[in-house]
Amino acid sequence: MKVSGTSTLNAPREQVWQLLNDPAFLKACLPGCESLEAAGPDQYQVVLTMGLAAVKGRYTGSVTLSDKQPPDHLKLQVQGRGTPGFMQGTGTLDLTEVPEGTRVAYEGDVQVGGPIAGVGQRLLDGAAKMVVGQFFTGVRAQLEASPSPPPPDPQGAAASTLASSAPTAAATPLQLSPWRLLLRFIWTECRDRVRHWYARLAG
Repeated sequence: MKVSGTSTLNAPREQVWQLLNDPAFLKACLPGCESLEAAGPDQYQVVLTMGLAAVKGRYTGSVTLSDKQPPDHLKLQVQGRGTPGFMQGTGTLDLTEVPEGTRVAYEGDVQVGGPIAGVGQRLLDGAAKMVVGQFFTGVRAQLEASPSPPPPDPQGAAASTLASSAPTAAATPLQLSPWRLLLRFIWTECRDRVRHWYARLAG
């Protein structure tokens, strides 16, 4: 069973990449995910509850990320087993910057066995598309709920830059060395005495 398609997310590519590598984020977006815990570098143990037609049950398995090329590309390997049967598959995610944000192109190949394989290929294809659609719906909901930093204020930033770079005499008084202060004092005293001497001669 092959699945492929694209989805556009209103977020920068770097942010989408970080979130797709965040177990807490993935758990909130995966349909029927009960738990998703790290089991090693880029390895996670997952428990899912899913149903298809009359075949419903719980799957326990693993998800492994590989071939990571941040923030553009990664590969996933999924294995799961439960009362409805088993499933295993591989897939890739490719992230591309677009004017709307980030376009995620996905492609995968999933194999199923056991009771779930008896429901028919058409139902399996429809269920796979539904799960992928629910996942990206969850991703969009989580992105919208995430607080975004306020946009920068160009006027405020410019004023702050000018205020920090402009010299202020009141805030930063002129610092004179002791020698300069002494020379200034001697010059002032000599000047006053000379003026006083000339004044006496003139009188």
